[in-house]
Parts: sequence; structure tokens; C-alpha cells
Amino acid sequence: MTNESLQKHFESMGARVKFRSDETRARWSGAPLNSFTIDIKRDPRGEFFEIARGKDAPALELLQVKPQERHLLLYATDGQRFLCGHDERHWFVAGIAGAASTVRDAKQSLMPEVVREGAKSLPRKQANKRRNTAFMRQGEWFFVPVDLKVPEDRILKNEPLQRTAGSKPHICLELYREGGELVYIVGGQALTKAEYAKRSKADATLHKRLTRTMVRNPKVYARGYVKHEDHATLTLKGWHRVFINAEFTTSAVSFLD
Repeated sequence: MTNESLQKHFESMGARVKFRSDETRARWSGAPLNSFTIDIKRDPRGEFFEIARGKDAPALELLQVKPQERHLLLYATDGQRFLCGHDERHWFVAGIAGAASTVRDAKQSLMPEVVREGAKSLPRKQANKRRNTAFMRQGEWFFVPVDLKVPEDRILKNEPLQRTAGSKPHICLELYREGGELVYIVGGQALTKAEYAKRSKADATLHKRLTRTMVRNPKVYARGYVKHEDHATLTLKGWHRVFINAEFTTSAVSFLD
């Protein structure tokens, strides 16, 4: 599909898109000429999508555009799929795993399995909403209501939720973690207890660079408000199990939430 055709489809959902050659970056970075990226950038007019492609990068094809929903699904001829759209306040691009061929399929593929199962009982329009009886969503996080009693001394206050150590946190008024693995964050890298101990023996100054400790892959529950600068504040009445979306990580996506 030509750049002109892609541009018309982006414009149909109210988005701007710019295209640039990625060959200059490839020469100095060593990136292959068949690489490409889809990014969210900003200029004086606001946000726009930027598609940067190397000389031999795979072609992009449109699978579906839903102008009223402000979403479209792209297919790269190397097999990758990308959902581009608008979520509350900002444009986003997400890598899609599997063989989704419609915007609806792509959205559902982003749901964690537990959330997707709960959404099956909902009417289609309700399942696509950020807030319904089965779950609530803020960005990449899903919140599923549960019947749970938590000891007061185990409740953490104003605690962050983060996909990675460097991502912008969602702040929860009350949060409870159960299980998981303790990790040490050093220079943006998560180290297990054994890895941290091993590196500490080789580098006596490592503790000075320790940012904080976190828990990886625990069961997480939240209650009260959930705040994030890019999203409307969410209010959870009662405890909710927290799940992250099933976004497919790909080097072609350089901006996530």
C-alpha cells in the first residue's frame, strides 16, 4: 500500500501520519535496512504517527479501519500486526500477537485470558468499553472485581503499577501484593536476589546504584483511585485483581503508553 493511501486511512480516524526514510539511522546504528518503526511523535500541532522504514523494509497493508472508533489495524508483510488508535487522551500503537484480521479481534487479543473469558458474557458494545460489569481498564491495566479480605497491615498506600522499571507508573490509592519474586532495580535493570548477590561481590559500589526493590509477577489487587497523567482517574469500589494487557513486544513499536 502506498504512503498516500495509508495517510488517507489515518486521516479518516482523525490522525496525522508522517513517513521518513530510516536509511540514515541504519547507517550509523547498524540497524538492518529491512527494519521499520511505528512511533508516536509530537510537534506544535500535537501528536502524530511516524512510520520510519529502511530501504528493504516490509510493506504495510491495511486490514481494517474503524473511523468512528478511531482505530485501524495494519499488517506488515513480514507477518507483524499493529493496532493504531486513540485511547482517552492520546494516540497509541500496540503490537498484536496472532492472526487478528479486524480491529475487534485485535482489541480482544490484548485482553488477558481471564479478562477475555469474563467479557464473553457481555454484549459486544459493553465488552469494548473501558468500564463494564466484568472489568475496568486504564491504559494497559485491567481490573477485575473480586471478593477479598486483606489485613490492614498488608495494604500499601499510593503504590505504583509499572510494566517496566522505566515506564510511567499508574498510582493506586491502595494495593496488595501476594507471592511473586523480589527483584533489585539497578540502572533500570531488574536483578534477582541471586544475580544481585553475585554482582555485589564483583562490584562493591553496586548498592549505591540500587534504585529500589520491586516484586515481579505477583498477584496484585487494587482498591480506591488509580491515577495516571495520560488517563482519567479510575475509582475502584472494593478490591480488584490487576492484570496487564497481552501486548506483543516488537522492536517495530518504539512508543508504548
